Amino acid sequence: MKTITMVIRQTEISRLFPQGLQFLLDDNASMLDVIKAVDEEIKKKCTKFPAKEYESLLQMVYHPYENRFYKQVAIQAYVKSKLLINIRENLKMPLPDGTTIILIPQGGCITDWEEPVR
Repeated sequence: MKTITMVIRQTEISRLFPQGLQFLLDDNASMLDVIKAVDEEIKKKCTKFPAKEYESLLQMVYHPYENRFYKQVAIQAYVKSKLLINIRENLKMPLPDGTTIILIPQGGCITDWEEPVR
């Protein structure tokens, strides 16, 4: 088992989890597994996903047909504030123990905006 910390910089979700979320996940857990765990925690707190246009964080950030994040999604992942991890290029790679992820679903300075798949 490994510990993963996720901080989401999106107003409605940040209100629910201002300190972020920490998970104890399987050793093979990837970024997609972390997002699914976040969605489960949101479901426990809310009857409906807090961002009105979406049904889940996964729908908000992940292009299911192309297996990638949408262009407007900003993401940074690191271990112990030193080792940066490029999870944008490989969403299914196992994350190292102690990974911290900062996710911004709708990065404001992105010009190539994509509409999420419904």
